[in-house]
Amino acid sequence: MGRMIRESDLDAAVDRLIGYRQGALKVIARERQIVLTPTKEKDRLQLMKVRAHAPSSCGPEIPVAPARGVTLPYAPQAVRATANGYEPQHIGFSGRDAARASDVFDVMEQQAQRRGGSAPFTPSQVDAGRRYSAMVERHSSVGLKCVSVEAQDRSQGSGAGSYMDAVLAEGDAIRRMTTAIGTGFALEVTRNRGGKRRSITTRALVDMVCIEGLTLTEVLKSHAWSVYGDTVNRAQAALASALDRMARAAPALR
Repeated sequence: MGRMIRESDLDAAVDRLIGYRQGALKVIARERQIVLTPTKEKDRLQLMKVRAHAPSSCGPEIPVAPARGVTLPYAPQAVRATANGYEPQHIGFSGRDAARASDVFDVMEQQAQRRGGSAPFTPSQVDAGRRYSAMVERHSSVGLKCVSVEAQDRSQGSGAGSYMDAVLAEGDAIRRMTTAIGTGFALEVTRNRGGKRRSITTRALVDMVCIEGLTLTEVLKSHAWSVYGDTVNRAQAALASALDRMARAAPALR
């Protein structure tokens, strides 16, 4: 006999199907530059509700939270001893995946895949951008003692000293990363004949993507640059190069 399906599970499945349709409409409209207006407030709320569901592989206990935004699954792993040595193993509770918030790097990868391309940035570059964003966010709230435990020196005891050491270490890592970004231009206007196009510094490009969560296309549009052809490639190359330098400048602190 098949497993009994609860009515709430059926409702959730229907919600997801409706959400997929609404999401597909938005993707097609965006690619064809068509402005879509929800026909009903119910449709807009329905799409918001579907996006608030955690992935099914993460289990049913994670509550629906629209303010959380879209979440993606990932497999938590740890290296464990086996009969044949050591190997990475999935360590999620009851074999489930963990969930993390989707960010701008996920959005840009999905955009590239829809165009038939590959991920625009390497895992190392993405990791550098995410670490930079997380450290800047934490460091801006040091008065709340929100510095991550992972950033603290485990060789020292707990207390105000270790907390301040972590604050100083994280601040130093941020300074090394910003120094590595440099003061040059990602895209520079060489001849301005009264147009709206403005130069984009590498620092502005990194901060707008990593901290503000804007895609490359959105950054280019905000500075009145073309979002087609060589311009996007140049912006992508400039960001990738900066992320490589940032990864080398602060490889350990998270």
